[in-house]
This record gives sequence, C-alpha cells and structure tokens, in this order.
Amino acid sequence: MNNNAIRRYFEDPRVIAYYAASVKGTGLWVSEQKLFRRLFHPRQHLLELGCGAGRIAIGMHDLGFNDILATDLCPKMVQEFRRICHLLEISIPSKVVDATAIPYEDNIFDGVIFGFNGLMQIPGAANRQRAILEVYRVLRPGHFFVFTTHDRDHWKFKDYWKKEQLRWRKGQQQPDLLEFGDMFMDDALGKLFLHVPTVREVIDMLKGVGFMVEANMMRSKLANEPLKVREFADDCRFWVAMKPSGG
Repeated sequence: MNNNAIRRYFEDPRVIAYYAASVKGTGLWVSEQKLFRRLFHPRQHLLELGCGAGRIAIGMHDLGFNDILATDLCPKMVQEFRRICHLLEISIPSKVVDATAIPYEDNIFDGVIFGFNGLMQIPGAANRQRAILEVYRVLRPGHFFVFTTHDRDHWKFKDYWKKEQLRWRKGQQQPDLLEFGDMFMDDALGKLFLHVPTVREVIDMLKGVGFMVEANMMRSKLANEPLKVREFADDCRFWVAMKPSGG
C-alpha cells in the first residue's frame, strides 16, 4: 500500500463524480460549520489538505471565508475542483500537494484543515507523523489544526477489531496492510484504504511534534447532522490541535 494506490482510487472517474456531487448535495456539515466559525476568522489565510472536489473549501467560501488554499494529492481531483469553481463562478486557489511534503514556508497559515478522515488515508505511521509535522511547520503559532478520524475504540467497531487482532496474531491479516489499525473499506466504488487509530494513538502523534490537543469529540456529540450527511459519512471524531505560541 502506497500513495500510488491511494491516487488510483481517488482518480477513478466514479469516485471523482461522487465527491463532486457532495459539493452541493451534502455541503458543509453542521459540525464543520460550528468548529470552523469558532476557530477561524473569514480573513485568515487557511490551508485545506485533501480538498477533493471542494466540498469544504467551497462551503467555507459560501460562509464568507475568502482566503483558502485548497490542495489535494490527486491531480485529477484538483482538476475537478477547478472545473466546479469555474461553473460556480468563484475563485479559490488550488494546488496539487502531498501532505507529507507541503511546499510552503514556515509559519505561513492561520489555520489548517484536513477533513473527511484524509490524514488517516495516508499509509504508514511514519508518513502520517510526517504530515502532522509538516502541518505544524507551516502553521502560525497560536493557531489551529482541525481534522477528523475514525475511532478504533468506538462501540460500532469493537467486534471487528477483536477479530482483526486475532488475524494479526496468527499472521493471517491482508498482505497489503502495513500495521494494525489498517483496513480496506469496501464501498460501491472500490476498496478505500483507511487507518483507524485509537484516541491515545492520535494524541501521541500530535504531542510528538509539539501540538497541544485542545479538544476531541465525536461528530454525533458535536451536532445533530441531517440525514444526507449521515448517509454520506459515518460518525467520526473531530480533533482540534493548537500550535503553542512559543512553537
């Protein structure tokens, strides 16, 4: 499992169409709106990683956030984002960017967003840690990094992970998986790679690069999302981390 495999999934025309439909069909979640309005100011310079076809960036633009740089690993997804912006007659800068090697100088952004579990679609713990370190580097001190993950300890997944733990102990796990917590989520569009962490794992990664963990909460506790959101995405855990003022 590597970035090429991730790109192949997200550059499948069916996946691109699905993400494009979510821009207006789903839009910003209620939970996202609450957090983004609380943590960010419309005039701040924000970076979105893993923007897909633009559900978050365009939704934030509609809320009045007018200084967002939308980035994604997949060139075809960025192309689709630009196509949608053109159709909507809005201007949002975009760029193909690998989150593990962000091509910007230190302390340049007032906030970073990595939505829809994008961080955990990076294969390999060392690569995810590198991405978090890159976010820390480009984020200004005293500002926030917001992202989501699934939760391996959530009751919905407990039976699955008990069985999966037995497979790993016996060496019977899927050969493409790198570490315990990795999985392939089967959907109508193919097999989506995802790492499902524990809360402790995420806290350790964030603190390991210097972040302060300000909050973490399941989406269902943060907001009562409409049916279209709950059908689009399972419940997930929101994370808010801050780069200390002295960092």
